Amino acid sequence: MDFDFEIKRKDIAARVGRLKIGDRSMETPALMPVYNPQKRTIPIEDLAEEFGAGAIMANAYMLYKDEDSKKEVLDKGIHDYLGYDGIIATDSGSYQLMVYGAVDIDNKDIIEFEEGIGTDIGSFLDIPSHPDAYLPRARQQLETTLERSREAENAGFAVNAAIQGAKYPELRAEAAKSVGERFKLVAVGGIVPLMEAYRFDELVHVIMAAKKALPADRVVHAFGLGHPMLFPLAALMGCDLFDSAAYALYAQAGRYMTDSGTEDLDSMEHIFCCCPVCSKHGIGIKELFGQDRVEAVARHNLYVSFDMIGRIKHAIKSGRLWELVAKQARSHPKMMAALTALLEHSPWMAELDPITKPRAMYHTGAESQKRPEVINAKIRLDRVGSKNHIELAPFGQVNDELLDMYPFNGVFSMMDDSMPKVRDIRKLRAIMEYQFGPGAGELIPADVIIKRSRKTKRIRWLYHKGAMLASVRASDHFILPHEPLLAALHAKFPAPRLRIRLIDDADVVAAVRDGRSAMCKFVADIDPDLRPGDECLIVDCNDRLIRGGQLHLAPREVSDFTRGMAARAR
Repeated sequence: MDFDFEIKRKDIAARVGRLKIGDRSMETPALMPVYNPQKRTIPIEDLAEEFGAGAIMANAYMLYKDEDSKKEVLDKGIHDYLGYDGIIATDSGSYQLMVYGAVDIDNKDIIEFEEGIGTDIGSFLDIPSHPDAYLPRARQQLETTLERSREAENAGFAVNAAIQGAKYPELRAEAAKSVGERFKLVAVGGIVPLMEAYRFDELVHVIMAAKKALPADRVVHAFGLGHPMLFPLAALMGCDLFDSAAYALYAQAGRYMTDSGTEDLDSMEHIFCCCPVCSKHGIGIKELFGQDRVEAVARHNLYVSFDMIGRIKHAIKSGRLWELVAKQARSHPKMMAALTALLEHSPWMAELDPITKPRAMYHTGAESQKRPEVINAKIRLDRVGSKNHIELAPFGQVNDELLDMYPFNGVFSMMDDSMPKVRDIRKLRAIMEYQFGPGAGELIPADVIIKRSRKTKRIRWLYHKGAMLASVRASDHFILPHEPLLAALHAKFPAPRLRIRLIDDADVVAAVRDGRSAMCKFVADIDPDLRPGDECLIVDCNDRLIRGGQLHLAPREVSDFTRGMAARAR
C-alpha cells in the first residue's frame, strides 16, 4: 500500500505533516477516536462530520471474535461495514493480551484478517510489556514481538509496528532501530499504565529513547495516549498520531476531561467549558441519566481532545509549542516532572529546532535555560567576535548588536531597559557572524549603503556598488543574502559549510536554478550544523553555487526523507 509522509511546518521535534495512505490522506498531528461498532457511544457519522476525524481506530480482534461481525466485515470490507470513508486503523488484540494475558488467535491469522477486511493501518500481535516487568522478561517479550513483526513485513496494509520494551530505554531503542529499518509507521506501545499512574517523566524517557533511534521520516503513533493534557508534550517529542478510547471510557465512569486533568462530574458545581455539549446543558449535564449522560460526557471529552490537537497545530505553526507545553506543565507537579525530564534531551531536540520562528520566544521559567532555542542561540553566540554584552536571561551574555534578532528580541522587549545604541555596521557584522560563522562579518564592506523602512526606521536593505547585497527581514532581523553576498559566503566558507549539495543531475540543477525548491530526494549531502530556517547555499555536485535558499528541514530530516522540500530557493 502506498504510504507517504511530508512535513509542512515544524517546531522543535514536532511537525505538522501530510500523511497519505493509499488514496486517503490526513493532516498530522491527528487524533484517532476508537470506535466500537458493538458499543456505539457516539455515531460514526458524527465522528466524521461533527468532529472532523480524519481517521478512526477499531479493534480487529473483537470483530474477528464475533462470528456475525466477522462474516459481514469480510463480505463488505471495513469501510463499508463501518460506514466511514476516512483512514481506518485496527488493533490486533494486543490490548486484550495485556489485560487478560492471552488471546485465542495467532499472529498470522490476525494479519490475514486485517488484510481481508481492507484496513488502512493494521497491527501485528505484539506483546505489550508492563512498564515494571523485570528486564529479562521484558527482553524476552520484545524478542517475541520482533519475531512477529517479521511476519507482517509484506502485509497489504500500512503496518503500525509496535515498539515495546517496558520502561527500559535500551530496549525501546533496540526495538525502534529494528522496526524503524523495516516499517514507515511505528507505535510506541505499552505506555497506558505510565499515563494512568501519572509516571510522566518515565513516559518522556520511553518515547525519547524510541525517537532517537528512529529514522526522522517515520510516522510515530503514541499508542493509547488518549488524554489531551499529554498531547502537547508528546507532539513536542515528535509523536504524530494519537488514539483515544479514553473519551468514552472516562465518560462511562463519570470522568470529565479538561486540558489539564480530569474532574469527577458528580463533584462539580460549575462548568467551565464552552463546547456545544456544555453550552447546551451547563451543569445540568450531571443530571442526565444512563446512556444520555455517557454520550454527552463522551462528546465533551472528545471536543476537548480535538481542541487540543488544533491548539498544538497552531502552536507549531506559530513556533510557540514550548510555551504551550510549559503552560501545561504548570497544571500538575507530575507534568512539571515530565518537562524536567524532557530537558535531558534538549541537545537532540535542538538539532531539529528552527533557528528562527514566526512569533517571539518568551522566558517561561527556570526550564527556559535548557530549551532548544537557547541551546542553539548559545552555540551561535560563541561565533560572534564583539565583546559588547548585556546579561539577558535565559541566554546569559548576549551581544548588544543582536538584541533585535530572534530569539533575543522577544525576551529583551519584556525588560524595562532601553535598547543600547549600536552603530549599524557593527550590528550587521555581528548578525552575519551569528548566522553564518566567525569571519562572516568581514563580508559587509565599510562603505555599504543602508536603507531603512520609512515606517519602522529599521534596517531593511543593504547596497554596495549599485547592487543589492542583502535584505534584512523585519520580523526577526535575519540577513537574507542576495547574489553578491551569496557568492562572497561561498568563496569564504569551504564545503560543506552552509551548503546543501545536490545530486549529479542536470535537470535537478536546472530546476533549482529556475527557482524551484530543492527536494529531499535530490540532496546528496548537507552541512550538519545548519538548522531549519537558516539561509543556505544550494550547490551542484561540483560545489558550484546555484542559488541561495532557506532550509525547511533539519539536516537529519533532509537525509532521511525521500519526499518533501529540503530548502526553499530564494
